[in-house]
Amino acid sequence: MPILNRGPGPFPHLARLACKLSALAEDLQQIARGEHPTERVLREAPILMDWRVSLSPMPHLVGTVVGHPEIGDGRICRTSELVTFDPVSGYARTFSRFYRLGP
Repeated sequence: MPILNRGPGPFPHLARLACKLSALAEDLQQIARGEHPTERVLREAPILMDWRVSLSPMPHLVGTVVGHPEIGDGRICRTSELVTFDPVSGYARTFSRFYRLGP
């Protein structure tokens, strides 16, 4: 993911990206240890209904979203890049956030 920086800085967009990457890394480390997201984390996550995996241009999920902070309820959502998911446990972690997987 190349990012063009021009001039001497500062570059606040890099700080936001660093926070997102840090949160993603922490979540992946917990999942790698077998620690699935807590009930509280999933309760706060948007629900993705009637979801499916799409592989183009990169793996992501498509479905009807409820509870997303930026997308209205009932709208079709294309998530950011799918990093890991566990349909049996009912969650997915994309680049941006966790999703609860509905039916």
